[in-house]
Amino acid sequence: MVQLASRIPHKDYTEAAIVRFLRGISQPFPAAPSLDKQFYLECHAGAVERGWPADSVAKHLPGGVAMGSFGYAHLPNRTTRILIAIYTACGIYLDDVYKEDVDAASMFNQRFFEHSPQADPVLDCFARVILELGDHFERVASNIMMTSTLNAVTALTLEFKTQGMPIHPKALGYPTFSRVMSGASEAYTIFIFPSDLPLRAFVQILQQCMIFINNGNDVLSFYKEEIDEECVNRISFLATQTGKSKQLVLENLAEEAIVAHRNVTNVLEQHPRALAAFRSFVAGYIGFHAAAKRYRLNELDL
Repeated sequence: MVQLASRIPHKDYTEAAIVRFLRGISQPFPAAPSLDKQFYLECHAGAVERGWPADSVAKHLPGGVAMGSFGYAHLPNRTTRILIAIYTACGIYLDDVYKEDVDAASMFNQRFFEHSPQADPVLDCFARVILELGDHFERVASNIMMTSTLNAVTALTLEFKTQGMPIHPKALGYPTFSRVMSGASEAYTIFIFPSDLPLRAFVQILQQCMIFINNGNDVLSFYKEEIDEECVNRISFLATQTGKSKQLVLENLAEEAIVAHRNVTNVLEQHPRALAAFRSFVAGYIGFHAAAKRYRLNELDL
């Protein structure tokens, strides 16, 4: 597999961008960590309890478990980590299943607000998870997470309906707008901080942390997306809009992520617990990408 990857044109500059990103945040690339089997079983049981069919959950759950295990290992409440794992697995399921068949996803929000059954039992599971956010987080925080999640579901329909749409050079901000909408990065940022931390301890870093999360994922998923010939993504949009190469766009996003990481740590220095939580998340966030086979990072020399 590595020999095959070595013939892929974007491999070298993708490796360079990822290495630069990791050095810029002082984070080594880890060996792919192993999932906690007991935690996996608890997440599996939790997903099934919330309506996910037992015979299909295993396909999408490992990525969610990796996020709950590694990205949020510092959270003291195990049930919160299980909820995050199922939440992430539902997002992976949506991305995999409804990218080209958006009917059920396009109706998700309306059915959610009406408390109507969804078109898919996994979406019923997701709706239950969203409603449980308020049991784990402060009200303002959980409200932000809910709206962020509903926007992420809507983004699937947006992507579907705008396939092939030319990106106007003066439509500045659209590629990042659509990327933020699809990433639920507000939710993943707030997940970082234990629920007993006051909102004022971390609310000022939300936007910069969102940049770190979104750009970091764009950098770490670029290799896989290029192999799969995906073009409905921010790097492709920005390259088309600006006339820059994908390599240069990738490098710029990596640099933006480094700056955002620095800004977050600077702000959180006055809140040691919040800073410790963020640093733990960063290490686990990289670990999640290393563990998730969908990103194919094992094929790169990192």
